[in-house]
Amino acid sequence: MPKNVLVTGATGNLGTAVCKKLLDQGYQVIGTTRPGSQAPESAVDFFPCDLTDENATAALFDQLKSKYQRLDGVICLVGGFGMGNIRESSSQDMLQMLQLNYFTAYHTAQQAINWMNTTGGGKLIFIGAKPAQEGGAGPVLPYAISKSAVAKLAEIINEDADNQNIQASLVVPSIIDTPPNREGMPDANFSDWVTPEALAANIAHLLSEHGSPLRDVVLKVYNRA
Repeated sequence: MPKNVLVTGATGNLGTAVCKKLLDQGYQVIGTTRPGSQAPESAVDFFPCDLTDENATAALFDQLKSKYQRLDGVICLVGGFGMGNIRESSSQDMLQMLQLNYFTAYHTAQQAINWMNTTGGGKLIFIGAKPAQEGGAGPVLPYAISKSAVAKLAEIINEDADNQNIQASLVVPSIIDTPPNREGMPDANFSDWVTPEALAANIAHLLSEHGSPLRDVVLKVYNRA
């Protein structure tokens, strides 16, 4: 039987690459989309959900449990980016980044872990950010703080002895080579960036049996950026 993997943000630039990689490897891929958006034609089983909403996320998992016996992996890709330093950012900027990056991951992980603890465990993969790991976060303060919270979430999940055979990993890209990033930084050397396909390959490795012996993973996928 194929393993069931939930990919949040499945129709984004990274989500599309991750879904393709997992489908190619024989996974049953379940994806979330924004409510009201049109899901593409795909072998992915799409569900609309606002993951910033705790109740909506719980309702999503009720739907999944009625259709699937178990969930073997979750890849949390929903997120957002914003500029702003300590002098110019606002509490609204901070709340927006926390909602998009942290609370979407928190709501998803909470539901997934409660389910996985009844079915023998599973893997959770979160996306971090280089400024949250390496410094240089001054110009992106709210974004970096929200991604630092995601990193701490993964760490705490791994420390929690009550979690049954559940592994949390953090994948940290530098700059992902996407059309919006190219448009925003037209003079950059794009070959220094990380392609969505390279990130997808590393995520698939963590999800595979080869990734099972790894613990407390913080995988820095920086290329030369």
